[in-house]
Amino acid sequence: MAELGSADLSLLSLLNEARALPFFSLFSIDMLANCAYLDGAIEECEFDACEILPLEPTPDILFQREAQERRFELDAWARFDVPTQDYYDLTDYPEGYTAYNGSHIWDFIYKKLSFVGMLDDKGIVAEPDDDWRAIFDRALSGVHASISCHVTDSMYTDDDANVAAEFKRRLGNYPDRIANMHFAFLLCLAALREARPTLISFDYDVGHTGGSALDSPQEATQKASDLAQLLAQLPILNRSELELSAALLRESGATANECILAFNQDKQFLEESGIWQMRQRSRAMLRVMDCIACGVCRLHGKICWFGVATALKIIFSDRRTEPLARVEIAALVVALEKLTFSVRFAAEMMNALQDEEEQGQVKKGSNREEESFAS
Repeated sequence: MAELGSADLSLLSLLNEARALPFFSLFSIDMLANCAYLDGAIEECEFDACEILPLEPTPDILFQREAQERRFELDAWARFDVPTQDYYDLTDYPEGYTAYNGSHIWDFIYKKLSFVGMLDDKGIVAEPDDDWRAIFDRALSGVHASISCHVTDSMYTDDDANVAAEFKRRLGNYPDRIANMHFAFLLCLAALREARPTLISFDYDVGHTGGSALDSPQEATQKASDLAQLLAQLPILNRSELELSAALLRESGATANECILAFNQDKQFLEESGIWQMRQRSRAMLRVMDCIACGVCRLHGKICWFGVATALKIIFSDRRTEPLARVEIAALVVALEKLTFSVRFAAEMMNALQDEEEQGQVKKGSNREEESFAS
């Protein structure tokens, strides 16, 4: 299914168009938020590519709208930054290579937030790979893999050999990472399918043109509404496999329930677990992004994970779930665009690596024939 999506150029094309519109490109991010998870003060990023500046003039209509839409959910999948008058436009700061090293952030995430990182006293992973906890871990890994794709794509310009080599180092040698990226893509695509009624009826007015070339906010509103209608009508969203995927995800999550109490054979309490643990980790994942010193990286990291968290909210929604807000729909579409690009990019890179390997084998065979003839 992920391969099908990566080959669907109409999906990627529409998502690219959407990202250029203010409804989907403007986000209020707290760039001064403190890091609450890692020790010590965050050192400022020394690279110019890390710096971002808020949009001017401030999109006041959008700010007022989001202040009204914001609702506090005690057990939310994620809580985005409280909107201020500082908005950032994704069209001004595309994702890519900035030279910032965020490996310490990912090290913390995998050790402290992922379920796989939870080891028992003997150092054995407590959860099986097909457990409901794997939904969160695979989504997390998939986002990381997608970031690696965007970094690799922009690291070397006009140098296909180095791009392929860097991709191989980061992802090509690790098929599980690529598979997890496919999973995250499928998760967001399934959520978009579930959210179609909201997409069709939503209000796309943000009172601003952002970085687009549109003449007026009204034109931007109409364009966003038209694109949302087209997204909702994409044939790929009608695939039976996609409907089944959403059902299977819910079924897997349902096995967790809200709270499971575990006891040993002597009826001694061992642990309390449940799907609330996924929500807890999802909230922490968004907050750990405040530990990123690179402004561009923090901007894209927060938006991408919030989009995935929104997908989880949609898939596992119930009667208590709050309606989707503008920032959730925008983040979901942006996250899906990132993952769609990444899945397609990974497929192209894997094909390039395979061609390179086959050419190398042919060359080796030719050299052997020459040596044999010479002897």
